[in-house]
Amino acid sequence: MASTSNSSDPSARDGHSSGVSQEAGSEKKQASEPSIKSPKLLKLKQIWAKTGLDVPTLLMMGKAGLPPTIGLAIYQADSVASVYTTLGYLIGIISILGFAIMPRAKFLQTILLNILATCFAVSIALLAIWTSVQARKHTTPSVTTSGTGGVGTAGTPASGAQTGGYNSSASAVCGIWLFFQIYLVNTLRAKYVQFTFPGIIWSIFANVSMIYGPQFTTMAQGISFARQLLEAFLTGFAIAAGVSLFIIPMTSREVVFKEMTGYVMALRGALEASTKYLKSLEQVDMFTPPTLDGEADNDEQKKRRRPEAEALKAAVAGIVALHSKLHGDLPFAKREIALGKLGPDDLHDIGKMLRSIMLPIVGLSSVIDIFERVAESRGWDRPLGRSSDASHVPTDEEHAAAVENWHNIMRTLHEPFAMITEVIDEGLHHILLTLQLIKPPKKSKNGGKGSNKADDVEARGDVPRPGERGFAEYLDRKTQEFHKSKELTLRLWCQQTGIQLSPGFFEHPRTAPYRLPEDIKYESDDQHQRHQRQLYLVLYMEFLLMSTSRAVHDFVVFADHKAESGKLSRTRLIVPGVKRMRKWVMHTFSHQEDASNDDHHAMNEMSSGTSNIYLGEAFAKKKDPEHLPPKNVWEKLGNRFRAVPRFLRSPESSFGFRVACATMSIAIVAYLRNTYQFFVMQRLFWSLIMVAISMTPTAGQSLFSFGLRIFGTTVAMVASLVIYYIVDRQVAGVLVFLWLFVSCGFYVVLKMPKFIMAAMISCVTTTLIIGYELEVRKVGQAVVTSNGQPYYPIYLFAPYRLATVAGGLAVAFIWTIFPYPISEHSEVRKNLGAALYLLANYYSVVHATVKARIRGEQGDMNLKNSPGRKLDKARNTVFSKQMLVLNGLRTHSAFVKFEVPIGGRFPKAQYDAIINSVQNLITYMSLISYASNTFSDLGDEDEESQTVWLRDFRRLVSSANLTSNEITSLLALLSASISNGQPLPPYLQAPQPYALSKKLEALDPDILSVRHITEPGYAAFAVMQVSTRCLIEDLKKLMHGVKDLVGELDFSFHTVSTSNDSLDSNETLLNRDVDKGKQE
Repeated sequence: MASTSNSSDPSARDGHSSGVSQEAGSEKKQASEPSIKSPKLLKLKQIWAKTGLDVPTLLMMGKAGLPPTIGLAIYQADSVASVYTTLGYLIGIISILGFAIMPRAKFLQTILLNILATCFAVSIALLAIWTSVQARKHTTPSVTTSGTGGVGTAGTPASGAQTGGYNSSASAVCGIWLFFQIYLVNTLRAKYVQFTFPGIIWSIFANVSMIYGPQFTTMAQGISFARQLLEAFLTGFAIAAGVSLFIIPMTSREVVFKEMTGYVMALRGALEASTKYLKSLEQVDMFTPPTLDGEADNDEQKKRRRPEAEALKAAVAGIVALHSKLHGDLPFAKREIALGKLGPDDLHDIGKMLRSIMLPIVGLSSVIDIFERVAESRGWDRPLGRSSDASHVPTDEEHAAAVENWHNIMRTLHEPFAMITEVIDEGLHHILLTLQLIKPPKKSKNGGKGSNKADDVEARGDVPRPGERGFAEYLDRKTQEFHKSKELTLRLWCQQTGIQLSPGFFEHPRTAPYRLPEDIKYESDDQHQRHQRQLYLVLYMEFLLMSTSRAVHDFVVFADHKAESGKLSRTRLIVPGVKRMRKWVMHTFSHQEDASNDDHHAMNEMSSGTSNIYLGEAFAKKKDPEHLPPKNVWEKLGNRFRAVPRFLRSPESSFGFRVACATMSIAIVAYLRNTYQFFVMQRLFWSLIMVAISMTPTAGQSLFSFGLRIFGTTVAMVASLVIYYIVDRQVAGVLVFLWLFVSCGFYVVLKMPKFIMAAMISCVTTTLIIGYELEVRKVGQAVVTSNGQPYYPIYLFAPYRLATVAGGLAVAFIWTIFPYPISEHSEVRKNLGAALYLLANYYSVVHATVKARIRGEQGDMNLKNSPGRKLDKARNTVFSKQMLVLNGLRTHSAFVKFEVPIGGRFPKAQYDAIINSVQNLITYMSLISYASNTFSDLGDEDEESQTVWLRDFRRLVSSANLTSNEITSLLALLSASISNGQPLPPYLQAPQPYALSKKLEALDPDILSVRHITEPGYAAFAVMQVSTRCLIEDLKKLMHGVKDLVGELDFSFHTVSTSNDSLDSNETLLNRDVDKGKQE
């Protein structure tokens, strides 16, 4: 399902570099057509592109409509109708819930869980019916005859399952069983996402079986009913499985390969956007702040940047979304048994290499924020000559000089940046071609792709093209050329700062002479820091592009190796190992907690036996502040017992209890003597099913979905009438139009996942209405009414169905907000607290990683038990979880606007700003970790090959603190404050920038001098300095944002004289050192 919405990306972008001439030719043809048609055709193409209806999507839509159509079609056979009688419509409904359009691995997991859930439901239903029959026997011993299903009963719901008269004891027993099942199922649904569809299946079986259960007088009747209900469910699953596996089969590997293709295409798009943005810096004022959208509300105003900056930010956001999606789908592809070329380990390696390319490209987008921060810190809030206030026109000469300096620098960088980005783009294209993710461009009979192909071949000469042999060497050569071009940029920076370099300075930097400006000794610390930060930013951009090129080169070498080994030339059967399948089973029935609870943190003694490595407390399980660790068997058993009350007081258990109460508020009608026949006759058990399906843990989603699901049911009612009468009630025509409607309904499922439940309810309702009418046409009214439900023609049955569904949805909504609402507000706040805690964990791991890399304490990275490997695994795990949490936060925040506001408005703008700050912080932390890997790579070289500067630098940095644990402490404090809604402690301040440059220069004045600016580690240090400074600035914004939400524990007070306007309203007595006037 997930892949279909993105399946158009690869085909639309395969011709990124080779299809330009074809597009140009098509544009010329369009230009030759009449001018009247061109705008209309263009508009139609734009509308069609917005719908996202490509061939794969249409095929998936058609596939989704087949299961219910097949289910209702086979019922028209006498042999099938005689088996399922009045339960035939359930086949079509269950086949829809089988979700046949899932990728194969996901579908097999889901269908397995569905079957297991159905079997458990049958087992509990038989046990419940047995207890009901026993209760009936003990309370009415004189009654020995079995039920007849006649007058005064609930009819015969299935052949051989005649019901008897009312019995209060049997009704009470079944009511208790129903409450227990609904509670258990929905608790599991809330705790385990993978149990959503199995939970719905179980709820349907439980509701139907427990409504008829009290009416059975013998176990034979109950067994017959449960068996036929089980057969209907399993038949629906079988149809869904057949459609999924044999009709347009979609494997999880195909989904992942399409996502990988889209990922690479997104990287190319972001690279192109970054090129345009960097080129725009040659002419525009890069310090121009973003403008606020005046059309939006005051609380939801958004920043508007220049088009180049907005395009780059949008491209990076797309990459981050794709990365989260790929991370979720990759495990299924690695566990799948399939015919293919690349194995599970290859898929894992590709995912790692894509991430290594993503990080520097995402880091390039941070240049936008860096220039904005510089403008804020220097007071350049307005573009030159564009202020509405004449007194505030920024005519600052320093501002103009800074803009001009950057214009000169960016013009110098233009050619090398354009060269390296073009080569990186070709490298990504080479990867797509070599790994066969896209088809190679078609060649003409003359060997070319276009009329001017021969000229292009002559222009390139012997330069290999993407997909040809020798491209890796060409990419490496171009990377080295780009590295050498850095000298020209650094020479220009030295000229702008007054440093005169000798002609051969960069060939012999340790001995070549250079001259500093005469007034440098009069230069203030602020001016020195500004010049240094300008150098760091230049090196920041150069390092990220260089890192991107090297990461792409490693990917190209990997792809070439796979091609040369013959792995990509033959298809083989890929079977995952026993270990991977065991992990799949464990993950299917487990719930992942935060990173500190993963079971991979235990570390044994090093195999060498020379030393022991001990990990910090974060690698162990969470401590219980109320209990010491168990020391004997009795205490361990006590811990197991305490898990029961911990489960019962969990939020998931509370939600399951709500759903059970909501279900019983309707089901009670079925267990009373005066109303149980009314319940069956009016088909109110569908209200119960809607309660189980519709209730969600948050009020915002329920309010939003309440209206959507009512609308979807109304559409289904109207559609069923159209489907039935438009073909003059002919069965074949009805089935065709049912297939068409369900297929169109799954367009919403594929393209608008937010509305998936409304679309599913609409499809299920239509199948139910049409299935009932076709059932009547097949077996007749006498058989249909034998289950105690009167016959209604479709024009009455459809409104009845709408009424029952609407009633169930209304009850579900009431119990979501009663006795107290679990609103989107609280969910956003709690999830934000979790995101901040994950961020604290991530920075703690980054801090330990940087420390280990600088000091050379990572150990052998080829060993799984080495500290470096453990840190890498923990860091990647927390990073992926953080991405998922942020996506969930944005989803919850989007639903907030659909809540009915009671009291003050929800501060959505403040929460969105905090979420953006968290996203920025995770980016900068990742860049710090990424850049520090340079020191690890250089440290792996022989001691003799290391430069003197590198050895001195590592020695000095080891004695200084490159990162600070204060950030971890502050993030943990902010997380606890916002999670519990408690005010922050007073006088809380964000850590100051480390000023490591000053510390290093104090230890060794020559360590950061001009002589070493071409050292490989110097650029990495610059990236870490820039990222650290941005991190501190965003941390300040985050702290102020949290303080605005929860407040501060500040008991100071102040007075403001109306006659003295100069006093700041925020000035306290403590700040003014006023001793008088203190009050208790």
